[in-house]
Amino acid sequence: MTRLRRWWVVGGGVVVLTAPWWGPVVLARFRFFEVRRVEVRGTHYLAPATVVAALGLGRGASVWAGTAAMERRVGALAGVKAVDVGRRVPSTLVVTVTEVEPVALAVAPEGLVPVDDSGRPLPYDPATVPVDAPVVAKADAPLLAALATVRATDLGLFADIAVARSAAGGSVVLELGGGQGRLRVATPLDPAVVRALSAVRRDLAARRQPWAELDGRFHGWIVVRRAGAAGVGAA
Repeated sequence: MTRLRRWWVVGGGVVVLTAPWWGPVVLARFRFFEVRRVEVRGTHYLAPATVVAALGLGRGASVWAGTAAMERRVGALAGVKAVDVGRRVPSTLVVTVTEVEPVALAVAPEGLVPVDDSGRPLPYDPATVPVDAPVVAKADAPLLAALATVRATDLGLFADIAVARSAAGGSVVLELGGGQGRLRVATPLDPAVVRALSAVRRDLAARRQPWAELDGRFHGWIVVRRAGAAGVGAA
């Protein structure tokens, strides 16, 4: 296409874009608007190539093709929470993906499997992509719900949890990594309890006071247990 021809197409495109619904239909017939590049944004766990393949672009696909069908196909991928397909003319599609965040790594015969807050396996491979989530031996609903609450309330605290497990009386034990101690909470977990645990934890660290367990099962109080002793602190 000569430069004059190229500018004619671009200029004509401006006119057609101001036209009704049939404008993009007309533009889609020009090879100038064939998809030559796809940008995938927002993926951490999923391979961009997987997202591009799910678009279902045929030979000579135009950037003016309808995006709704593309979004449905990508949205059907396991691990995709939301997707938006946009255009950058003349020849680029921009695919923005919001992934489902894992709340735990469940122990399975095949190894550690990332799961969401409902216990559904996610197609992420911890061997190739780092998955920063606690390890659970059994992905039961109250435990996963508690982990989801911690993640939504205090991402830093969530990152410190190495192992999580259900305990007697409907409680949950969260073992922190690096020998930092453990947290014990009741289910369903109140975000206010998460904030209180974090505040007590920061206070103890500032005063350089060691502790073995912080127990948040008591309304309005955080029980601080040290190795071989027990103490009570107000929340």
